[in-house]
Amino acid sequence: MMMKHWQRILHKSHRFLLVAIAILFATSVYARGVEPRWFDVKTIDVKIVGLNPIFAGYKIVQLSDIHARSGIMDSQQLEKVANLANRQQPDLIALTGDYITDRPEQAESMLANAFGHLKATDGVVAIMGNHDREEDNNIPIERAFSKGKVNFLNNAVYSIDRHGKKLNIAGVDDVYFQRANLPLTVAQLPQTGTNILLAHEPDFADIATATNRFGLQLSGHSHGGQIVIPFLPRVKAELAKKYTHGLYRVAGMQLYVSSGVGTTGLPQARLNCRPEISVIVLHPA
Repeated sequence: MMMKHWQRILHKSHRFLLVAIAILFATSVYARGVEPRWFDVKTIDVKIVGLNPIFAGYKIVQLSDIHARSGIMDSQQLEKVANLANRQQPDLIALTGDYITDRPEQAESMLANAFGHLKATDGVVAIMGNHDREEDNNIPIERAFSKGKVNFLNNAVYSIDRHGKKLNIAGVDDVYFQRANLPLTVAQLPQTGTNILLAHEPDFADIATATNRFGLQLSGHSHGGQIVIPFLPRVKAELAKKYTHGLYRVAGMQLYVSSGVGTTGLPQARLNCRPEISVIVLHPA
């Protein structure tokens, strides 16, 4: 009897192990082959105090953390991202950094082609991320900006005018590599209008809000955690430990953190955290 009892236990254990292996295999296939290609076009309505009604419904499509040539982000997938962005009929497209993981010269051509394909009423603006500022990564990326007619906001301001009313888009350089110069950027803001800040690393919001000059900050960097396992905390990147994903209110300023469209690190996968094309729609509060 004892022998048969252990045989039953071993048989059940064997079946359980096979089921567990099958689940792990299926999850791996999904996380590496399906979810990274399943783009989530997410609309976020943001109410901003003082926004002139002429900008009510103004639509900003945010693309972050492309990581070209990393994971599944080849030229075909990047073209798909650009097409999805254009399909939203944006007033402005904002690129919030990390266009590559490494070897920027190999991604320059595909980035330039994708940037040139983007269409928005008021053009395309961009800032750098931490991966873009490592070593000399920025040089091919800046060339891609130029070829794609992207307005590079290197601690600078891009103003949009509607019948004398302004929407000012400010962009700081990368925070991680201490290239952000907020005082220089703020000094360039017009005296009138609503101000929006692009900053790759979201935790910079605590510094930005202290200026009392911005109604909204758009950031990326965190990938939303990229691999999100139920009941476990999200993986948090440096300078994205406080604000990881979604919409926050930081004192008098709002912050939106995009989960990004690409992948980086190991494994090159996404789980329970789809790649995101963010559609930010502005409304007067």
